[in-house]
Amino acid sequence: MLLGGTAALGALALGSTGVRAQTGPVRFGIFGNAEKLAIRGNSVARYAELHPEINVVYEGVPSDAWPDKIAAMVAGGNAPDVITLSSGDLEQYATREALEPLDDLIPDPIRADLFETAVLDLGRVNGTLYGLPIAVSIQGMGYNQSAIERLGLDAPPESWNYDDFALYCAEVHKADSSMYGCHDGGARLGDLGMTLVAQGRTLFTENELGVTVDEVAAWLEYWNKMRETGATVPPDMQAQFTGTEWPNSPLVRGRAIFANMASQDLAGGYQALTTDTLGMMAPPAPVGSDNPGYFPRPTSSLTLNARSNFKQEAAHLMDWFVSDPESAKILGLVSGPPASRPALEAVLALEDISEVDQKVLRHSQAALAQANPAPPVHRGERAVGDLMRRVNENVGFGAYGVQQAAEEFVNQGNALLRRA
Repeated sequence: MLLGGTAALGALALGSTGVRAQTGPVRFGIFGNAEKLAIRGNSVARYAELHPEINVVYEGVPSDAWPDKIAAMVAGGNAPDVITLSSGDLEQYATREALEPLDDLIPDPIRADLFETAVLDLGRVNGTLYGLPIAVSIQGMGYNQSAIERLGLDAPPESWNYDDFALYCAEVHKADSSMYGCHDGGARLGDLGMTLVAQGRTLFTENELGVTVDEVAAWLEYWNKMRETGATVPPDMQAQFTGTEWPNSPLVRGRAIFANMASQDLAGGYQALTTDTLGMMAPPAPVGSDNPGYFPRPTSSLTLNARSNFKQEAAHLMDWFVSDPESAKILGLVSGPPASRPALEAVLALEDISEVDQKVLRHSQAALAQANPAPPVHRGERAVGDLMRRVNENVGFGAYGVQQAAEEFVNQGNALLRRA
């Protein structure tokens, strides 16, 4: 194994160094935190051992650096052969023809029949398959079970609405003024989207937001009142955590009890950074509904660079990574429940699944059973998400009021969607 390159954890050249002719290099680009990148690298390294005829280079990059890095690499024509993308980024790269359609690579080397149709369709854009889902993500609420016990509070109910949630979170702050009920969810575009999905609506139409100024104002006002009662963390504390810098999260720092998150992030992102016992439960539902607005998303998807000179070899590696039982045994639940059937079966058969991973599996299986159809993803989603965080912070810091913030979000959000 040769170490080199410029990625945060390095670019690892994997495979035989003998005189035997090799194909490649086939570059495999992926993002994650240090623990996840190391585990994923072990899977790719095993593939290289099994296929010494292919020169594989593993390029692991921290999550917060990946969006800018892969955008620059694609624009510069030097992106990896295998590009890992979040669900929010898949459409924009596909529609800009940066990705190779995968349909012509089925059934060899890509075994699409190993996925349920609804799961595989999570990797489609306008009917064409561009991504192989690695694992299936579902929304959940992580919570600090140890802190609840220390505060002497009753266990939270198995299901609740946003009003119930606000009352419980306020009780946390009353019990200990240095503690807050939850992360500030006002900045989380996905949480707002869940409230719409619960009503049979979607956040995005073709090039417009599917939410009104009044609805956004009500959302921002809810979280403003949560700040006033200490039910959610102050804005300066929340501003240090934008979603992936887990050591900075109020949950990990012991300052908040609850945090909405993707199911796969409980074990690798949060529990790994605290000695307290964390759990996962249902997020609150809109008042008057018993549906939290669950919907499935791929945790991320493997895609094929349209400029790759080694498309067959790269596709073979992609298929092995997401579907081979040997890969699944290495990856475990690092990305969440595997998307392909044989990979999921291999993980469920493991005898050493940790307690926290068992919690994730139980929650995921229960939530997926209640899940709504996945709403459309818009290529402007990342920019709109950044806008949501900015207007929520402006309200929190008192820069302007809720109504102005809501108008700014809808007006600028629609403009971002039209330009995307």
